This record gives sequence, structure tokens and C-alpha cells, in this order.
Amino acid sequence: MAIMPPMLVGKRVLIVEDELLVALLIEDLLVDLGCTPVGPYGSVATALEAARTAELDLAILDVNLDGELVYPVADTLILRHVPFLFLSGYGNEAIPPGHPEWRVCAKPFKSADLERMLTAALVTELH
Repeated sequence: MAIMPPMLVGKRVLIVEDELLVALLIEDLLVDLGCTPVGPYGSVATALEAARTAELDLAILDVNLDGELVYPVADTLILRHVPFLFLSGYGNEAIPPGHPEWRVCAKPFKSADLERMLTAALVTELH
């Protein structure tokens, strides 16, 4: 069994991903890290509702949800001071102009990379 990173244990993490197998993989990884998954949500509308109302510590956002960009969800999370990162096959090209601070974990991703980026997002938010 892997060692759970203390910073992530008990954190509620929003999953916004429209590909079911990827969403399940993320969910399993989060559980292994000691997190509580919230979701997954596969559309911008349902993700927005969760971003507005759910108790959240972090979020993982797929950039493109069936042709719709997830940026309104990111904007809502910013207002709530909830750190997030994007998952995208486009890498840093997925970040719109004017947001160099937004982080992207490239698809396909390695579990260790996602874990590292989630921890970094939390550390950045705390400072």
C-alpha cells in the first residue's frame, strides 16, 4: 500500500471529467491518496452547481466537456478560493490567455504527477 501524502488526506476533491473510465481512474487514485471524491460531473452545468454549493478543498477539471469549455467552473472555484488543476491532452495550450497561474496536468497522466500537482495546488493556496 502506498503512503498517503498527509496534506491530501481527508480533502474533498471535485472531479469534473466526461470520460467515465478516466473519471473512475481519478476517483480510485483520490481514494488511494486518502481524499474524498466529489463527483464525477460530466457537464459544465452540473459541475457549476457542485462548484457553487459543495464543500470542496480541491478540484480536478477536464478542460473540454463534450465540446464545452470548463472555464466558468474554474472562475467559480476562484471566487470560492478552491485550488484546482486542469487535465488536458492539449497541455499548457489548454490555458486561456491571461491565466498563466492556472496549472495543467497533461493527459495521459501518471498517478505520481497528479498527486504532486494536487499537493502543489494546496501548498500554493495556503500561501
